[in-house]
Amino acid sequence: MFGLRTLALVVVASLALTGAARRPATVFDLSDRVGKPAPSVVVTSSDGSALAFDALRGKPTYVFLFAGWCGPCREALPFVRGAYAKYGDRVQFVGVDVLEDAGAARAAVANAALPFPVAIYPVEQLDAVISPDLQLRAGTKYRIPADFLIDARGVVRFAWHGLSVNDSGDPVDVLPSYLAKLGIE
Repeated sequence: MFGLRTLALVVVASLALTGAARRPATVFDLSDRVGKPAPSVVVTSSDGSALAFDALRGKPTYVFLFAGWCGPCREALPFVRGAYAKYGDRVQFVGVDVLEDAGAARAAVANAALPFPVAIYPVEQLDAVISPDLQLRAGTKYRIPADFLIDARGVVRFAWHGLSVNDSGDPVDVLPSYLAKLGIE
């Protein structure tokens, strides 16, 4: 007969195998989903509406993770605005302020003045799911700016982290080359 300890181990193993013990997905989990459907993450837009990443369908979606304190994020903003001006009729754009408290995020969203929906994913929400220590040890996954391109079927196709620069160290806009790979010129 099974002992209590053996039964507990069986239950834990069963939960792990079935995924029932998994942590909730975060916006940063888009990094792990390249080639797979976007994770089930719901964020709240600055206008108060809910935005579910796994429901982004119909046309490609560009997701830009940033924070107001992030210098490289601020350097990327002109490229993001320019891309929206050029592709906004063919590509959904979503910004998400991350890695700062909700008050600072609201101020950063207002200062960024992006012409498309922007959500706030406060650092407290992330820290409740992933310990700050684990975030620091995770490498580039939690590095911003972070950019993701999701195809019209909801599959994450590309992910890139940090400000893209040329050989001279000058910032460059790489989104057009990724969009071209999806057939959008």
